[in-house]
Amino acid sequence: MDTIKNYVDSVFINLPRTSEMLQLKEDMLTNMEDKYLQLKSEGKSENEAIGTVLSEFGNIDEIIEEYNLDIDSEEDNEQNVPMSEAEVEDFMQHRTKFGMAIATGVALCILAPAMMLLFREVALLFSFTSPVAMERVDLLSIIPLFFFIAIAVGLFIIFGLKEEQYNLDGKVVLLDAPTHIKLDHEFKEFKPSFAKAIASGVILCILAPISLLLAIVLLGEDNAWSVIFLLGFVAVGVFLFVFYGVLYSTYEKLLSLGDYRPEKVIAGKLTDKIAGVVFPLVTAVYLFFGFLYDAWGTAWIIFPITGILFAAFSSLYQSQIKMKRKK
Repeated sequence: MDTIKNYVDSVFINLPRTSEMLQLKEDMLTNMEDKYLQLKSEGKSENEAIGTVLSEFGNIDEIIEEYNLDIDSEEDNEQNVPMSEAEVEDFMQHRTKFGMAIATGVALCILAPAMMLLFREVALLFSFTSPVAMERVDLLSIIPLFFFIAIAVGLFIIFGLKEEQYNLDGKVVLLDAPTHIKLDHEFKEFKPSFAKAIASGVILCILAPISLLLAIVLLGEDNAWSVIFLLGFVAVGVFLFVFYGVLYSTYEKLLSLGDYRPEKVIAGKLTDKIAGVVFPLVTAVYLFFGFLYDAWGTAWIIFPITGILFAAFSSLYQSQIKMKRKK
């Protein structure tokens, strides 16, 4: 039932809030819910019932044309991004590769100093202990450090540019009924994997300091293996966070959920503009009192106060938008 309501909300979210349109939304939701309950009473499964309802009532264009309603709005057209099933699949494939690339890049940045230390420790195992030899080892150990960082930066740039091609920032994605129900079903199947990945990442991050302590106890304080183990566990944990986080946010973006709810998207445009003015101004005020009155130790309080007030403003503005759309 929530899937039907969320779909109807996403369809009408950027249509004009006229009395005719609001009545159409209410009638459409009532008819879809009645049909859903009828199909359930006939023994249909939840997915079958929802799929049938959305396929029968989900074409808003035909309904609007039947009611002769005018929905032309240049602002709405710019904010809405209709996507077909093929476009959604293409975007999902891109985001999977994007998430893998960004997660790998972040993990490589974390592993870079570990590889430098590992190179040095391996060299010590071969008894390169003379001053000249160790000086060369220290110099050569920088190579894996910069090599890993270079690969990471390359991944960030290449896939960052590909991400910009889709241009979905600050936009509300509109899906047809079959695509919406299919994607919603995929999202539900993905959630258990997401939960397991996040739990595994948390466990690895908890094991990281444990591995460091064990290495210190077993190998002594003056060893680099403790740091290598620590960074290795953290790198794998962060990889899981980033990769599965990107996939989760992709589903939310396409289904207009969470941080990508239409009211948040609309409010984000204004709050971003205000933030671009407020926070530089707050920084200037902090520097002013710091240099003029030597209040560096107390003037910093302006930052958390501004952050709290800005968050409160953003929440109130989102609530106002949501209430207007419900009227």
